[in-house]
Amino acid sequence: MHAYALRDPVWFAQHSKEQDKFASEGKELGQFCIMCHSPVAFLTGAIDNPFSFDISDTASLAPQVQEGVGCTFCHATTHVSPSTDANPLDGVTGAIQFFLNTDEVIYGSIKDPIPNSFHESEFHPDYDRSEMCRACHNLTIDGIDAEMTFDEWKGTAFEAMGIECQGCHMETYSGYAVDTVLFPLAPYRENLHRHSFVGLDHALTSFPETGAQATAITSLLKSAAEISFGTPFPNSVTPGENVELAVVVTNTSGHNLPTGTTFSRQIWLEVTVTTGADTIYKSGFLDSNGDLYDFYTDTDLVKDPDLTLFRTVLYDAVGDSGLRHVSVGRMVRKSDSTLPVQGSRTAKYSFPLPLETEGQIFIRVRLRFRAMPPFLIRELGLKEESNRLIVFDASELEATVPVDMLE
Repeated sequence: MHAYALRDPVWFAQHSKEQDKFASEGKELGQFCIMCHSPVAFLTGAIDNPFSFDISDTASLAPQVQEGVGCTFCHATTHVSPSTDANPLDGVTGAIQFFLNTDEVIYGSIKDPIPNSFHESEFHPDYDRSEMCRACHNLTIDGIDAEMTFDEWKGTAFEAMGIECQGCHMETYSGYAVDTVLFPLAPYRENLHRHSFVGLDHALTSFPETGAQATAITSLLKSAAEISFGTPFPNSVTPGENVELAVVVTNTSGHNLPTGTTFSRQIWLEVTVTTGADTIYKSGFLDSNGDLYDFYTDTDLVKDPDLTLFRTVLYDAVGDSGLRHVSVGRMVRKSDSTLPVQGSRTAKYSFPLPLETEGQIFIRVRLRFRAMPPFLIRELGLKEESNRLIVFDASELEATVPVDMLE
Protein backbone atom coordinates (compact mmCIF):
# COMPACT_ATOMS: atom_id res chain seq x y z
CA MET A 1 0.00 0.00 0.00
CA HIS A 2 3.00 2.32 0.27
CA ALA A 3 3.40 2.05 -3.51
CA TYR A 4 -0.36 2.61 -3.90
CA ALA A 5 -0.38 5.75 -1.75
CA LEU A 6 -0.44 8.19 -4.67
CA ARG A 7 -2.58 6.01 -6.95
CA ASP A 8 -5.55 5.47 -4.66
CA PRO A 9 -8.73 7.11 -6.01
CA VAL A 10 -10.28 7.08 -2.54
CA TRP A 11 -7.36 9.10 -1.17
CA PHE A 12 -7.58 11.58 -4.05
CA ALA A 13 -11.32 12.05 -3.51
CA GLN A 14 -10.85 12.63 0.21
CA HIS A 15 -7.90 14.95 -0.44
CA SER A 16 -10.02 17.10 -2.78
CA LYS A 17 -12.94 17.11 -0.35
CA GLU A 18 -10.73 18.33 2.50
CA GLN A 19 -9.00 20.93 0.34
CA ASP A 20 -12.41 22.34 -0.59
CA LYS A 21 -13.60 22.28 3.01
CA PHE A 22 -10.56 24.15 4.29
CA ALA A 23 -10.85 26.69 1.46
CA SER A 24 -14.52 27.30 2.32
CA GLU A 25 -13.37 28.23 5.83
CA GLY A 26 -10.69 30.60 4.53
CA LYS A 27 -7.86 28.21 5.41
CA GLU A 28 -5.27 26.20 3.49
CA LEU A 29 -4.80 22.47 3.94
CA GLY A 30 -1.65 22.70 1.81
CA GLN A 31 0.65 19.66 1.80
CA PHE A 32 -0.92 17.97 4.84
CA CYS A 33 -2.12 14.85 3.02
CA ILE A 34 0.75 14.81 0.54
CA MET A 35 3.51 14.79 3.16
CA CYS A 36 2.94 11.11 3.96
CA HIS A 37 1.40 9.88 0.70
CA SER A 38 4.28 11.16 -1.42
CA PRO A 39 7.10 12.43 0.80
CA VAL A 40 9.34 13.06 -2.20
CA ALA A 41 6.71 15.41 -3.61
CA PHE A 42 6.42 17.09 -0.22
CA LEU A 43 10.17 17.60 0.14
CA THR A 44 10.78 18.77 -3.42
CA GLY A 45 7.67 20.88 -3.91
CA ALA A 46 6.77 18.82 -6.97
CA ILE A 47 3.04 19.44 -6.39
CA ASP A 48 2.95 23.21 -6.49
CA ASN A 49 -0.82 23.55 -6.14
CA PRO A 50 -2.21 20.96 -3.71
CA PHE A 51 -5.66 22.55 -3.84
CA SER A 52 -6.26 21.51 -7.45
CA PHE A 53 -4.09 18.37 -7.42
CA ASP A 54 -5.97 15.47 -9.02
CA ILE A 55 -5.23 11.86 -9.91
CA SER A 56 -5.00 12.85 -13.57
CA ASP A 57 -2.05 15.11 -12.69
CA THR A 58 0.17 12.27 -11.52
CA ALA A 59 1.18 11.18 -15.04
CA SER A 60 3.29 14.31 -15.44
CA LEU A 61 5.17 13.80 -12.18
CA ALA A 62 8.58 12.18 -11.80
CA PRO A 63 8.56 8.40 -11.15
CA GLN A 64 9.96 8.92 -7.65
CA VAL A 65 6.89 11.04 -6.83
CA GLN A 66 4.43 8.64 -8.43
CA GLU A 67 5.85 5.82 -6.30
CA GLY A 68 4.16 7.29 -3.23
CA VAL A 69 6.24 6.00 -0.34
CA GLY A 70 9.02 4.51 -2.43
CA CYS A 71 12.06 2.37 -1.77
CA THR A 72 14.69 5.07 -2.18
CA PHE A 73 12.87 7.48 0.12
CA CYS A 74 12.70 5.14 3.11
CA HIS A 75 16.18 3.76 2.56
CA ALA A 76 17.71 7.24 2.49
CA THR A 77 16.65 7.88 6.09
CA THR A 78 19.55 8.73 8.39
CA HIS A 79 17.69 9.43 11.63
CA VAL A 80 14.24 8.43 12.87
CA SER A 81 11.59 11.12 12.83
CA PRO A 82 9.59 12.36 15.81
CA SER A 83 5.82 12.12 16.00
CA THR A 84 4.03 14.58 13.74
CA ASP A 85 1.96 17.35 15.31
CA ALA A 86 0.08 19.39 12.75
CA ASN A 87 -1.61 22.58 13.86
CA PRO A 88 -4.24 23.65 11.31
CA LEU A 89 -5.60 26.22 13.78
CA ASP A 90 -2.27 28.02 13.52
CA GLY A 91 -1.93 27.38 9.78
CA VAL A 92 0.75 24.71 10.25
CA THR A 93 -0.19 21.59 8.28
CA GLY A 94 3.09 20.40 6.70
CA ALA A 95 4.65 19.62 10.05
CA ILE A 96 6.41 16.33 9.41
CA GLN A 97 10.20 16.05 9.80
CA PHE A 98 12.30 13.76 7.63
CA PHE A 99 16.07 13.24 7.94
CA LEU A 100 17.61 12.01 4.70
CA ASN A 101 20.93 11.54 2.97
CA THR A 102 20.20 12.32 -0.67
CA ASP A 103 23.63 11.25 -1.90
CA GLU A 104 24.28 7.82 -3.40
CA VAL A 105 23.98 5.99 -0.08
CA ILE A 106 21.24 3.45 0.59
CA TYR A 107 20.78 2.27 4.18
CA GLY A 108 19.25 -0.97 5.43
CA SER A 109 19.28 -3.69 8.07
CA ILE A 110 21.82 -6.00 6.40
CA LYS A 111 25.05 -5.75 8.36
CA ASP A 112 27.38 -6.82 5.55
CA PRO A 113 25.87 -5.48 2.32
CA ILE A 114 27.51 -6.49 -0.96
CA PRO A 115 29.29 -3.67 -2.82
CA ASN A 116 27.64 -2.86 -6.13
CA SER A 117 27.84 -0.33 -8.95
CA PHE A 118 24.31 1.04 -8.43
CA HIS A 119 24.75 2.81 -5.10
CA GLU A 120 26.67 2.75 -1.85
CA SER A 121 25.16 0.37 0.71
CA GLU A 122 25.44 0.86 4.43
CA PHE A 123 24.08 -0.90 7.51
CA HIS A 124 21.84 1.19 9.74
CA PRO A 125 20.53 -0.20 13.07
CA ASP A 126 17.35 1.91 13.05
CA TYR A 127 15.81 0.01 10.15
CA ASP A 128 14.68 -2.76 12.49
CA ARG A 129 13.05 -0.32 14.92
CA SER A 130 9.42 0.76 15.12
CA GLU A 131 10.57 4.38 15.28
CA MET A 132 11.18 4.17 11.52
CA CYS A 133 7.39 4.17 11.08
CA ARG A 134 6.59 6.87 13.62
CA ALA A 135 6.48 10.04 11.52
CA CYS A 136 3.52 8.97 9.39
CA HIS A 137 1.94 6.59 11.89
CA ASN A 138 1.83 8.84 14.96
CA LEU A 139 -0.12 11.99 14.20
CA THR A 140 -1.74 14.60 16.39
CA ILE A 141 -3.89 17.47 15.15
CA ASP A 142 -3.76 20.63 17.26
CA GLY A 143 -2.61 18.44 20.13
CA ILE A 144 -5.44 15.91 19.77
CA ASP A 145 -4.57 12.28 19.06
CA ALA A 146 -5.54 11.41 15.48
CA GLU A 147 -3.59 8.35 14.32
CA MET A 148 -1.43 6.98 17.11
CA THR A 149 -0.26 3.50 16.12
CA PHE A 150 3.27 4.01 17.44
CA ASP A 151 2.07 5.25 20.84
CA GLU A 152 -0.37 2.34 21.06
CA TRP A 153 2.58 -0.04 20.69
CA LYS A 154 4.96 1.92 22.91
CA GLY A 155 5.25 0.61 26.46
CA THR A 156 3.43 -2.65 25.76
CA ALA A 157 4.63 -6.21 26.21
CA PHE A 158 5.36 -6.25 22.48
CA GLU A 159 7.97 -3.52 22.88
CA ALA A 160 9.36 -5.26 25.97
CA MET A 161 9.76 -8.50 24.00
CA GLY A 162 11.43 -6.68 21.11
CA ILE A 163 8.54 -7.22 18.68
CA GLU A 164 8.77 -4.20 16.38
CA CYS A 165 6.34 -3.06 13.66
CA GLN A 166 8.58 -4.77 11.10
CA GLY A 167 8.15 -8.11 12.87
CA CYS A 168 4.49 -8.39 11.86
CA HIS A 169 4.23 -6.16 8.80
CA MET A 170 7.47 -7.18 7.07
CA GLU A 171 7.46 -10.97 7.09
CA THR A 172 10.92 -12.47 7.52
CA TYR A 173 12.23 -15.14 5.19
CA SER A 174 15.46 -16.87 4.21
CA GLY A 175 17.04 -16.47 0.81
CA TYR A 176 19.13 -14.12 -1.28
CA ALA A 177 18.86 -10.35 -1.04
CA VAL A 178 20.08 -9.91 -4.63
CA ASP A 179 19.85 -11.56 -8.03
CA THR A 180 22.38 -14.40 -7.85
CA VAL A 181 22.89 -14.23 -11.62
CA LEU A 182 24.35 -10.75 -11.14
CA PHE A 183 25.97 -11.62 -7.81
CA PRO A 184 26.87 -15.34 -7.86
CA LEU A 185 28.85 -15.09 -4.62
CA ALA A 186 26.01 -13.52 -2.66
CA PRO A 187 25.50 -15.14 0.77
CA TYR A 188 22.34 -16.97 1.73
CA ARG A 189 20.68 -14.89 4.44
CA GLU A 190 18.38 -16.00 7.26
CA ASN A 191 16.68 -12.73 8.17
CA LEU A 192 15.40 -10.91 5.10
CA HIS A 193 12.20 -8.85 5.14
CA ARG A 194 9.36 -8.83 2.64
CA HIS A 195 8.31 -5.33 1.65
CA SER A 196 4.58 -5.82 1.03
CA PHE A 197 3.80 -4.10 4.38
CA VAL A 198 0.60 -6.03 4.93
CA GLY A 199 -2.05 -4.26 6.99
CA LEU A 200 -5.81 -3.93 6.62
CA ASP A 201 -5.96 -1.68 3.56
CA HIS A 202 -5.97 -3.18 0.08
CA ALA A 203 -6.00 -1.83 -3.46
CA LEU A 204 -9.46 -1.01 -4.85
CA THR A 205 -8.24 -0.64 -8.43
CA SER A 206 -6.18 -2.83 -10.71
CA PHE A 207 -2.78 -3.19 -9.06
CA PRO A 208 -0.06 -5.86 -8.93
CA GLU A 209 -0.56 -8.86 -6.64
CA THR A 210 -4.03 -7.95 -5.36
CA GLY A 211 -4.84 -11.63 -4.85
CA ALA A 212 -1.67 -12.25 -2.87
CA GLN A 213 -2.37 -9.11 -0.87
CA ALA A 214 -5.82 -10.35 0.16
CA THR A 215 -4.37 -13.71 1.20
CA ALA A 216 -1.67 -12.03 3.28
CA ILE A 217 -4.20 -9.73 4.98
CA THR A 218 -6.36 -12.72 5.93
CA SER A 219 -3.33 -14.47 7.43
CA LEU A 220 -2.28 -11.39 9.40
CA LEU A 221 -5.75 -10.73 10.78
CA LYS A 222 -6.10 -14.27 12.08
CA SER A 223 -3.27 -13.49 14.49
CA ALA A 224 -4.63 -10.05 15.43
CA ALA A 225 -7.58 -11.01 17.64
CA GLU A 226 -9.35 -13.89 19.35
CA ILE A 227 -12.97 -14.43 20.29
CA SER A 228 -14.47 -16.76 22.87
CA PHE A 229 -17.79 -17.34 24.54
CA GLY A 230 -17.92 -15.43 27.79
CA THR A 231 -20.12 -17.77 29.79
CA PRO A 232 -20.82 -21.50 29.62
CA PHE A 233 -23.95 -22.46 27.74
CA PRO A 234 -26.79 -24.18 29.61
CA ASN A 235 -27.39 -27.83 28.93
CA SER A 236 -30.52 -26.80 27.06
CA VAL A 237 -32.72 -23.80 26.30
CA THR A 238 -36.49 -23.52 26.65
CA PRO A 239 -38.87 -22.03 24.05
CA GLY A 240 -40.40 -18.76 25.20
CA GLU A 241 -37.44 -17.86 27.42
CA ASN A 242 -34.60 -15.44 26.78
CA VAL A 243 -31.26 -16.83 25.65
CA GLU A 244 -28.24 -14.97 27.06
CA LEU A 245 -25.05 -14.92 25.03
CA ALA A 246 -21.70 -13.29 25.82
CA VAL A 247 -18.77 -13.01 23.41
CA VAL A 248 -15.30 -11.89 24.52
CA VAL A 249 -13.07 -10.18 21.96
CA THR A 250 -9.34 -10.00 22.81
CA ASN A 251 -6.76 -7.94 20.97
CA THR A 252 -3.63 -10.03 20.33
CA SER A 253 -1.89 -7.52 18.04
CA GLY A 254 0.78 -4.98 18.94
CA HIS A 255 -1.48 -1.92 18.63
CA ASN A 256 -5.12 -1.00 19.11
CA LEU A 257 -7.79 -2.73 17.05
CA PRO A 258 -8.47 -1.05 14.80
CA THR A 259 -5.52 1.31 14.47
CA GLY A 260 -4.49 4.09 12.10
CA THR A 261 -7.53 5.74 10.57
CA THR A 262 -9.74 4.27 13.29
CA PHE A 263 -12.61 6.58 12.35
CA SER A 264 -13.05 4.84 8.99
CA ARG A 265 -12.11 1.29 9.99
CA GLN A 266 -14.77 -1.29 10.70
CA ILE A 267 -14.19 -4.23 13.02
CA TRP A 268 -17.37 -5.84 14.29
CA LEU A 269 -19.04 -8.96 15.60
CA GLU A 270 -21.52 -10.82 13.43
CA VAL A 271 -23.81 -13.07 15.46
CA THR A 272 -26.32 -15.42 13.85
CA VAL A 273 -28.62 -17.84 15.66
CA THR A 274 -30.58 -20.34 13.60
CA THR A 275 -32.80 -23.33 14.08
CA GLY A 276 -33.11 -25.45 10.99
CA ALA A 277 -33.62 -23.06 8.07
CA ASP A 278 -34.97 -20.25 10.28
CA THR A 279 -32.93 -17.35 11.65
CA ILE A 280 -34.17 -16.39 15.10
CA TYR A 281 -31.56 -13.73 15.92
CA LYS A 282 -28.85 -11.79 14.12
CA SER A 283 -26.58 -8.80 14.69
CA GLY A 284 -23.68 -7.35 12.74
CA PHE A 285 -25.28 -8.09 9.38
CA LEU A 286 -25.10 -5.97 6.23
CA ASP A 287 -27.87 -4.16 4.39
CA SER A 288 -28.53 -4.44 0.64
CA ASN A 289 -25.75 -1.91 -0.05
CA GLY A 290 -23.23 -3.85 2.01
CA ASP A 291 -23.29 -1.36 4.90
CA LEU A 292 -23.66 -2.03 8.60
CA TYR A 293 -26.70 -0.73 10.45
CA ASP A 294 -24.75 1.76 12.54
CA PHE A 295 -25.77 5.38 13.10
CA TYR A 296 -24.88 6.33 9.53
CA THR A 297 -27.60 4.15 8.01
CA ASP A 298 -29.79 3.52 11.05
CA THR A 299 -30.12 6.89 12.78
CA ASP A 300 -32.51 5.55 15.43
CA LEU A 301 -30.34 2.48 16.11
CA VAL A 302 -33.32 0.13 16.01
CA LYS A 303 -32.51 -2.15 13.08
CA ASP A 304 -29.43 -3.58 14.81
CA PRO A 305 -29.49 -2.27 18.38
CA ASP A 306 -26.91 -4.84 19.54
CA LEU A 307 -24.27 -3.97 16.93
CA THR A 308 -20.77 -4.31 18.44
CA LEU A 309 -18.39 -2.18 16.40
CA PHE A 310 -14.82 -1.20 17.31
CA ARG A 311 -13.72 2.24 16.04
CA THR A 312 -13.50 5.93 16.87
CA VAL A 313 -16.01 8.63 15.99
CA LEU A 314 -14.79 12.18 15.42
CA TYR A 315 -16.68 15.30 16.54
CA ASP A 316 -16.18 18.91 15.47
CA ALA A 317 -16.75 22.13 17.37
CA VAL A 318 -20.48 22.31 16.57
CA GLY A 319 -21.15 18.68 17.44
CA ASP A 320 -21.24 17.12 13.99
CA SER A 321 -19.84 13.66 14.00
CA GLY A 322 -18.62 10.94 11.77
CA LEU A 323 -17.18 10.42 8.34
CA ARG A 324 -19.63 12.53 6.38
CA HIS A 325 -18.86 15.79 8.15
CA VAL A 326 -15.71 15.56 10.25
CA SER A 327 -12.10 14.71 9.42
CA VAL A 328 -9.05 14.65 11.66
CA GLY A 329 -8.25 18.16 10.42
CA ARG A 330 -11.39 19.58 12.05
CA MET A 331 -12.08 17.34 15.03
CA VAL A 332 -12.11 18.68 18.58
CA ARG A 333 -12.76 15.35 20.31
CA LYS A 334 -13.53 11.72 19.58
CA SER A 335 -15.22 8.74 21.15
CA ASP A 336 -13.14 5.57 21.27
CA SER A 337 -14.34 1.97 21.28
CA THR A 338 -11.13 0.47 19.91
CA LEU A 339 -9.52 -2.45 21.71
CA PRO A 340 -6.20 -1.59 23.40
CA VAL A 341 -3.22 -3.93 23.18
CA GLN A 342 -3.99 -7.19 25.02
CA GLY A 343 -7.33 -5.70 26.01
CA SER A 344 -10.66 -7.53 25.95
CA ARG A 345 -14.27 -6.49 25.69
CA THR A 346 -17.38 -8.54 26.29
CA ALA A 347 -20.40 -8.10 24.04
CA LYS A 348 -23.69 -9.33 25.50
CA TYR A 349 -26.72 -10.45 23.53
CA SER A 350 -30.18 -11.46 24.70
CA PHE A 351 -33.02 -12.72 22.55
CA PRO A 352 -36.28 -14.63 23.06
CA LEU A 353 -36.51 -18.18 21.84
CA PRO A 354 -39.73 -18.57 19.80
CA LEU A 355 -42.32 -20.92 21.29
CA GLU A 356 -42.31 -23.11 18.20
CA THR A 357 -38.55 -23.78 18.37
CA GLU A 358 -37.66 -27.49 18.30
CA GLY A 359 -34.54 -29.62 18.17
CA GLN A 360 -31.55 -27.35 18.68
CA ILE A 361 -30.25 -23.88 18.04
CA PHE A 362 -27.02 -23.21 16.16
CA ILE A 363 -24.93 -20.16 17.15
CA ARG A 364 -22.31 -18.73 14.82
CA VAL A 365 -20.07 -15.75 15.68
CA ARG A 366 -17.56 -14.10 13.36
CA LEU A 367 -15.14 -11.24 14.02
CA ARG A 368 -15.08 -9.27 10.78
CA PHE A 369 -12.73 -6.58 9.46
CA ARG A 370 -13.14 -4.02 6.68
CA ALA A 371 -10.90 -1.09 5.74
CA MET A 372 -13.81 1.35 5.41
CA PRO A 373 -17.58 1.40 4.89
CA PRO A 374 -18.94 1.22 1.33
CA PHE A 375 -21.23 4.22 1.80
CA LEU A 376 -18.20 6.47 2.30
CA ILE A 377 -16.63 5.40 -0.97
CA ARG A 378 -19.92 5.65 -2.86
CA GLU A 379 -20.49 9.16 -1.55
CA LEU A 380 -17.05 10.12 -2.84
CA GLY A 381 -18.33 9.17 -6.31
CA LEU A 382 -16.52 5.83 -6.46
CA LYS A 383 -19.28 3.22 -6.76
CA GLU A 384 -17.17 0.68 -8.65
CA GLU A 385 -14.40 0.87 -6.05
CA SER A 386 -16.93 0.41 -3.23
CA ASN A 387 -17.91 -2.93 -4.74
CA ARG A 388 -14.31 -4.13 -4.41
CA LEU A 389 -14.09 -3.75 -0.65
CA ILE A 390 -13.25 -7.06 1.01
CA VAL A 391 -14.70 -8.19 4.33
CA PHE A 392 -12.09 -10.28 6.13
CA ASP A 393 -12.89 -12.79 8.86
CA ALA A 394 -10.34 -13.00 11.65
CA SER A 395 -11.94 -15.48 14.00
CA GLU A 396 -15.05 -17.65 14.23
CA LEU A 397 -17.00 -19.50 16.93
CA GLU A 398 -19.80 -22.05 16.70
CA ALA A 399 -21.99 -23.75 19.26
CA THR A 400 -25.06 -25.97 19.27
CA VAL A 401 -27.54 -26.01 22.18
CA PRO A 402 -30.43 -28.47 22.51
CA VAL A 403 -33.96 -27.16 22.92
CA ASP A 404 -36.20 -28.50 25.71
CA MET A 405 -39.42 -29.88 24.27
CA LEU A 406 -42.52 -28.31 25.79
CA GLU A 407 -45.10 -30.76 27.03
